[in-house]
Amino acid sequence: MTELNPPRGMRDLVGGEAELYEYLFSEFRDTARRFGFEPIITPTLEYFAVFEAKSGEEIKKSMYVFEDKSKRLLALRPEVTASVIRAYLRLMRARPKPIRLYYIAQCFRYEEPQYARYREFWQGGLEVIGDKDVNADLLVATAASEFLDRIGLRHVYIVGNVATYRALMRKMGVAEEIQDHILHLIDKDQVDKALEELRATVGEGYVELIRRIILTDDLSKIESLIRDYKDFLGELYEVVEQEQSRLCDFIQALKDLGYQARYQPRLVRGLAYYTGLIFEYKLEGKEAEPSIGGGGRYDGLTAVYGGPFEYATGLALGIDRIALATSKSPSHEVKKVLMVLALGGVPLSFAYRVLKNIIGHPAGVAMLKGFVYRPRNLARGLEYGNKIGCDFVVIIGEKEYREGKATIKDMKSGEQKTVRVDEALNTILGMLQG
Repeated sequence: MTELNPPRGMRDLVGGEAELYEYLFSEFRDTARRFGFEPIITPTLEYFAVFEAKSGEEIKKSMYVFEDKSKRLLALRPEVTASVIRAYLRLMRARPKPIRLYYIAQCFRYEEPQYARYREFWQGGLEVIGDKDVNADLLVATAASEFLDRIGLRHVYIVGNVATYRALMRKMGVAEEIQDHILHLIDKDQVDKALEELRATVGEGYVELIRRIILTDDLSKIESLIRDYKDFLGELYEVVEQEQSRLCDFIQALKDLGYQARYQPRLVRGLAYYTGLIFEYKLEGKEAEPSIGGGGRYDGLTAVYGGPFEYATGLALGIDRIALATSKSPSHEVKKVLMVLALGGVPLSFAYRVLKNIIGHPAGVAMLKGFVYRPRNLARGLEYGNKIGCDFVVIIGEKEYREGKATIKDMKSGEQKTVRVDEALNTILGMLQG
């Protein structure tokens, strides 16, 4: 017998749940376009090497990796930024910069399924390639905030910057691969283990400075700490100073825009390609819970794939976690369902003309969705409408058809009116208003 359940960690989305996802996709696309982003669609399946280069320890361990029939090593994408950079290098590097791209995509990671965490999940992402200025970071951040505001999710920013850690470890002579591992441990809140392994690599040296930065959430104190080590940092001091300035400018701009934003020195995120400013979105009042998305700077990722160095920044929002939160939000309003009943010998073309006039009008587009149904008789049609939760039924019998009329029935109140077909939409809107 065929197994009807999907693989563990995968889901079938139907009914209201599928409607919710479609609503979120639509709102995200519309917001991204209004902020000047254009779509990019990359393959679900990529060569493993695309993600092996800089995805980070945790993601490498959780990837779906396999050989195809020609023995090529492939992977289901665990995230999308690496694919975007690959596509940029192949198809877009000659275009004027900055380039602003958005996507909605399924991703896959072989992790233990739990609440709000699946093996197949959806991301909505924004990427800006070719812009060094903090404006690019603010663009992706505020576009994502606008989307969250539109769907009614109040959120806060948790902000960090890995550039200082990387600069200090680079000055200590720590190889980039070990840097990635140390940052991975900090991301997992294993600070003591991270410092212990760093000492084992380079000795005590300036590890104490990193420890003090990790434990200091006051930006002004961190700036003072960095100044104290100006001679040690040498030529990297200016880089660190600029990154601290970017961090402060980013946080201040978000606050000026009315968002809550706070610095968190232990925030480094799990992807190894981050190079500087990073941030996460948390639901307001639920800061202890997993984030609903985040992003940051990944300058130079293009060079990892053999291309020229490019500045880049971006983010990804977890659509699945957002869906769980949005389903409880009053801002998510599902459109009213309209059914046009074509009875007897009523031409289907007439019924569809009536439907199009209603749901194709701007007012109808905003509030209604519908279809034509041809039942055996009126009773069967109304019974079906009740079972599937129709809000309104437009009844067109042979008499109504001859007279150019339709009967509008409010399935919740039972109210019904017979009107000319060109009055059908206004009649429905009037019933909606009570």
